[in-house]
Amino acid sequence: MFRELRRKDREIKNNEVIQIIENSDYGILSTVSQNGYPYGVPVSFVFINNSIYFHCATEGHKLDNILNNNKVSFCVVGETCILPT
Repeated sequence: MFRELRRKDREIKNNEVIQIIENSDYGILSTVSQNGYPYGVPVSFVFINNSIYFHCATEGHKLDNILNNNKVSFCVVGETCILPT
Protein backbone atom coordinates (compact mmCIF):
# COMPACT_ATOMS: atom_id res chain seq x y z
CA MET A 1 0.00 0.00 0.00
CA PHE A 2 2.63 2.53 1.07
CA ARG A 3 6.36 2.58 0.48
CA GLU A 4 8.58 1.66 3.37
CA LEU A 5 10.15 4.69 5.03
CA ARG A 6 13.67 5.15 3.69
CA ARG A 7 15.03 7.09 6.67
CA LYS A 8 14.00 4.96 9.65
CA ASP A 9 15.88 7.36 11.95
CA ARG A 10 13.26 10.02 11.11
CA GLU A 11 10.23 7.86 11.75
CA ILE A 12 7.65 9.38 14.09
CA LYS A 13 6.06 6.92 16.52
CA ASN A 14 2.27 6.60 16.59
CA ASN A 15 1.87 8.30 19.99
CA GLU A 16 3.92 11.27 18.70
CA VAL A 17 1.75 11.47 15.57
CA ILE A 18 -1.39 11.63 17.71
CA GLN A 19 0.14 14.38 19.85
CA ILE A 20 1.04 16.40 16.74
CA ILE A 21 -2.50 16.04 15.35
CA GLU A 22 -4.12 16.98 18.68
CA ASN A 23 -1.97 20.12 18.98
CA SER A 24 -2.44 21.33 15.39
CA ASP A 25 -4.18 24.58 14.46
CA TYR A 26 -5.69 23.37 11.18
CA GLY A 27 -5.08 20.96 8.31
CA ILE A 28 -4.73 20.96 4.54
CA LEU A 29 -6.93 18.42 2.79
CA SER A 30 -5.63 17.53 -0.67
CA THR A 31 -7.77 15.70 -3.21
CA VAL A 32 -7.73 15.04 -6.95
CA SER A 33 -10.45 16.31 -9.29
CA GLN A 34 -12.13 14.23 -12.00
CA ASN A 35 -9.86 16.05 -14.48
CA GLY A 36 -6.78 14.91 -12.56
CA TYR A 37 -5.94 18.29 -11.05
CA PRO A 38 -4.82 18.48 -7.41
CA TYR A 39 -6.99 20.47 -5.03
CA GLY A 40 -5.73 21.45 -1.58
CA VAL A 41 -7.80 23.43 0.88
CA PRO A 42 -7.29 24.43 4.53
CA VAL A 43 -9.88 22.95 6.90
CA SER A 44 -10.68 23.12 10.59
CA PHE A 45 -10.94 19.63 12.02
CA VAL A 46 -11.44 17.57 15.14
CA PHE A 47 -9.65 14.34 16.02
CA ILE A 48 -11.87 11.84 17.88
CA ASN A 49 -11.21 8.11 18.44
CA ASN A 50 -8.36 8.06 15.88
CA SER A 51 -10.56 9.63 13.18
CA ILE A 52 -10.34 13.08 11.60
CA TYR A 53 -13.61 14.96 11.07
CA PHE A 54 -14.09 18.23 9.21
CA HIS A 55 -17.08 20.32 8.19
CA CYS A 56 -18.05 20.79 4.57
CA ALA A 57 -21.07 21.81 2.55
CA THR A 58 -23.35 19.17 1.06
CA GLU A 59 -21.88 19.99 -2.35
CA GLY A 60 -18.67 21.50 -3.68
CA HIS A 61 -15.14 20.67 -4.84
CA LYS A 62 -14.02 18.81 -1.71
CA LEU A 63 -17.01 16.50 -1.57
CA ASP A 64 -17.12 15.97 -5.36
CA ASN A 65 -13.45 15.01 -5.38
CA ILE A 66 -13.72 12.68 -2.37
CA LEU A 67 -16.78 10.95 -3.83
CA ASN A 68 -14.91 10.50 -7.13
CA ASN A 69 -11.61 9.35 -5.54
CA ASN A 70 -11.38 8.70 -1.81
CA LYS A 71 -7.57 8.72 -1.80
CA VAL A 72 -6.61 11.98 -0.09
CA SER A 73 -3.70 13.54 1.74
CA PHE A 74 -4.06 15.43 5.01
CA CYS A 75 -1.29 17.65 6.35
CA VAL A 76 -1.60 19.23 9.80
CA VAL A 77 -0.26 22.69 10.63
CA GLY A 78 0.62 23.82 14.13
CA GLU A 79 2.32 26.60 16.05
CA THR A 80 1.31 29.29 13.59
CA CYS A 81 1.74 33.01 14.09
CA ILE A 82 1.04 36.06 11.97
CA LEU A 83 4.13 38.07 11.09
CA PRO A 84 3.83 41.84 10.65
CA THR A 85 4.46 43.19 7.16
